[in-house]
Order: sequence, then C-alpha cells, then structure tokens
Amino acid sequence: MLAQSEINRIKHEIAATLKSAAGLSARRTSKLLPVNGLRGKLYEASVLAHVCEKLVTQENLTLKLVGGSKLMLKQKGGPINRAYPYFEIYKNKILWGELFTDLYFNTLSYLFKGSINPQIPGDYHELDIAIIEPNLSNKPQNDKIFLAIECKNTTCEKSMIREVLGFRRELSMFEYTLQRTNFTNWPSPAIYSDPNSIHMLYCSDKNVTKYELNCNRFGILVKHYEM
Repeated sequence: MLAQSEINRIKHEIAATLKSAAGLSARRTSKLLPVNGLRGKLYEASVLAHVCEKLVTQENLTLKLVGGSKLMLKQKGGPINRAYPYFEIYKNKILWGELFTDLYFNTLSYLFKGSINPQIPGDYHELDIAIIEPNLSNKPQNDKIFLAIECKNTTCEKSMIREVLGFRRELSMFEYTLQRTNFTNWPSPAIYSDPNSIHMLYCSDKNVTKYELNCNRFGILVKHYEM
C-alpha cells in the first residue's frame, strides 16, 4: 500500500504533466484522478499523463479534454461513454483521433465469426488506454484502433507475456513486413501487424524488458515505466 505522501507526489506529477500537455488546471486534474490510493488506477493515470505528453512533444498533436457530465475519468470497462471525460486529439487543427480509458473493443475473432449478436464475453476485450478513430460509438472494431495500451503495475511473470501475446492476436494478425502506422515518431512509425494498430505494454517491473525483442516481433512495444 502506498503511503499518502507518495500518493500525493504521484498525483502532483500527473497534474503537472497534464497541465503541460493538455492545458488542464490543477483543480480540473484533481477531479480526474482516482479518489483513493488504488495503485493500479493511479498507475494507469500516470501512464495516461505520460502518453499525453509524448503525443504533444513527439507527435506534435494537440489534446483537448472533453468534459462530459461526470468529473472523473471512466474507471470501469465498457463501450464508449461520452458522459465521462475523454480527450480529442487534433492534427493540424483537424480532429484526428480520440483517447479513452477502460474501453471495450470488438475482437478479431468476433469479426471472423460474422459479428453475430448477442455477443458473448469472448467477443470483446478491455483496453486500459486506447486511441481510436474519432466519432465512433459503442465498441470500436479492432481495425479502428490506433493505439492500445495495457498497464501492469506488478511483477512481470512469464504468464503476463503470454497473456499480452494472446491479446495481441485479437487486435491484429502477424505481418512479416513492417506496416506504416498512424504515427510519425511516437510510439512507432511502423509495426509488424495488420491492421496496423500499435499495442503497448507498460509495466513497473524492469524485468519486462527481457521480453522486449520477442514482443516487438509480434507488434507489441514494451515499456518499463515506474511512477
């Protein structure tokens, strides 16, 4: 369990990063973050701030927080729900994408089955952080995802890597040659997958880097990240 002083430090760093990247006031940011000391959600919020910063500084994109009627970022998985705050992402003043947290997407296997309703649990999975095409609704199909991020504030076991590799297969198929992505610099301009979504694993355990090259070959970017 994190001490309150450590929680306060992390929240301050998140607030400073989001103010720089998206122009959010400290008061507004405090409403967006988890109200308790749950390490997993705090870690996701920290990764979110890091991603926003990279989009602005390395991709030259502009972020706009769309308020919604609720004051906190969505913290439970589900379809697109614009009652919660999310980010619009602009490229050259044109709406390019949208960033959501805890978002369900329709899987590749669901598409191959013929997208039959009603859905069963295996027809969709949850992303901790997702950048998708703009103006979508419900659960986006796998080919509408630009960037899919999983956040693991825990020890990196080999079972985690197996899980991520399996998850990747529900986003896209393996591709032998590099495919251009929707990004110019960050996270990567090319990836081994079709459709060309980027799948990232953020993990607080430095041992995750032992699997970096293997994951990269299947279109997964591994990032050791600590709060």
